Amino acid sequence: MWEMKNPKYGDQIRVNRGFYYHHGIYENDDRVYHFASPIGSEVNPQNAKVIVTTLKDFLKGGNVEVRIYTADELKIKKSPQEIIEYAKNHLGEGGYDLITNNCEHFSNRCAFGQSISNQVDEVFSLLGGLFYENRR
Repeated sequence: MWEMKNPKYGDQIRVNRGFYYHHGIYENDDRVYHFASPIGSEVNPQNAKVIVTTLKDFLKGGNVEVRIYTADELKIKKSPQEIIEYAKNHLGEGGYDLITNNCEHFSNRCAFGQSISNQVDEVFSLLGGLFYENRR
């Protein structure tokens, strides 16, 4: 679940980009860690890497949403300090892949140590349902 509110140190945040949500890790208004292409090379995902930008640059005019954790997620979630440390240690890391290594995967690795993308899972679930329906 996500909520529009002011983020705190170590929060997972996201912003709606129309067709998808862009995810990051909030340290402060001057430091948001996320997997993205550097400004000026956004059209080529091969240039994407873990970068740090201001919250304003991360949002690009959108509204920030902060992740609200379930009880089960809180059991495995790292501390805010561990989340930020993980993000800092991976600055400059490349290897972006829309399906297996995107901004949501990075954010979840920071918070949980697990590379998961609910957006990707939802698309594959939808596509699987479409293929199944067409076989009937």
